[in-house]
Amino acid sequence: MKRIRVGAIGTGGIFRGAHLSAYPDLPSCQLVALCDVSEQSLAAAERRMKELYEQKAQQAEERGDKETAERLRQDLKAVKLYQDVQAMLKEARLDLVDICTQPNLHAPMAITALEAGVHVMCEKPMARTWLECMRVVETVQRTGRLYQHNENWLWDPFYYTAKKLIDAGWIGEPVMMFLATAHGGPEGNPNFWDAETGGGGSLLDNGIHAIGASWYLSGLEKRPTAVKAAEPVGITIRMPQRILSGQFQQVRVEDDGHILIRFEHPQTGAWSTAHVEGSWSHRDSPDTVIIGTMGTIRFTHENDKRIVVVEDAAGSCRRVEATGPTWEYWPSSFYGEIRNMVECVRKGVRSISDENFGAECSAIVGAAYLSQKRGKRAVTLTEFKRFANDIARRYPDSADAELMSRLLP
Repeated sequence: MKRIRVGAIGTGGIFRGAHLSAYPDLPSCQLVALCDVSEQSLAAAERRMKELYEQKAQQAEERGDKETAERLRQDLKAVKLYQDVQAMLKEARLDLVDICTQPNLHAPMAITALEAGVHVMCEKPMARTWLECMRVVETVQRTGRLYQHNENWLWDPFYYTAKKLIDAGWIGEPVMMFLATAHGGPEGNPNFWDAETGGGGSLLDNGIHAIGASWYLSGLEKRPTAVKAAEPVGITIRMPQRILSGQFQQVRVEDDGHILIRFEHPQTGAWSTAHVEGSWSHRDSPDTVIIGTMGTIRFTHENDKRIVVVEDAAGSCRRVEATGPTWEYWPSSFYGEIRNMVECVRKGVRSISDENFGAECSAIVGAAYLSQKRGKRAVTLTEFKRFANDIARRYPDSADAELMSRLLP
């Protein structure tokens, strides 16, 4: 079996903390190159890789698996470090890149790799704006390469198990759900609070998880058609003074976003509605629940196990342990998304979360921002795209900056 050669672009926290740990457990691919403009970040990734691979090699030896131990040590010797993406793409003979940079580099790095003939998987959000996403979509179409929007929630045990139960008809037809991604905010990294770097705040960076998952649970055969900033919170700055880079600063991007999304089936007309919260000011929306025509699904923990609770109209409950093929690895959802893309590249097939999925998730965010600007009036995705494309025509040299300035607080 040919091993897929992978290069990482961006070796900061999300790569070192979540992505890197998947690679030693994936013999179908080989992480051959690390690239980052920061020497410090690159050195930290190299140290972590050495620790991780040697630890895994020793564990393999302890269970008598000399072949795996040898593979891991040889892989470690073969990895190359780069501070220039073009050099890595020219020299490393890559099949796939794993982009883990800040969002302002997501689209440029993806386009550069695709044009070099390399497949791409990229951290969320796909880009800062829907316009940037569409440049990636166009490049995928032109080059014929594969792209995966790395939304790890699709491989999370809770959501994966819930989706299987929905498909099996356990709650009937899904009609409404509440999903949230909320915490107190990434105050340790000022890049998250900079609109030019991130493209937005908590809704784009954090809420994007729940946006992608709500579409997945509603059924990807449906299409997102309309978005509304939800009353009473909408999209706002709730905690305007934060300690960033060691001093109190005024927050310039949203730290809370409550939105409603309508998903419709283009043939049958069936629809479902999702309430999504993306917050850096803690959660204040209802607990996760998926409501169907015959029952509900909720998530809980019991005896250190993840449990999906299905309740029918009579109040009877069934408890199902959240399981799946990748959960023996941690963080399992990141392992799952990386393995999925490696298999897609090996077989030449498109990912479930391809470039169109990523772009539509960003369009949902853009429509939500526009809804907030228009007094929380519902905005169709067609309306938002027309608005964005009009800006692109009027400001061809600064469309992304102009779009962000029109949409953000």
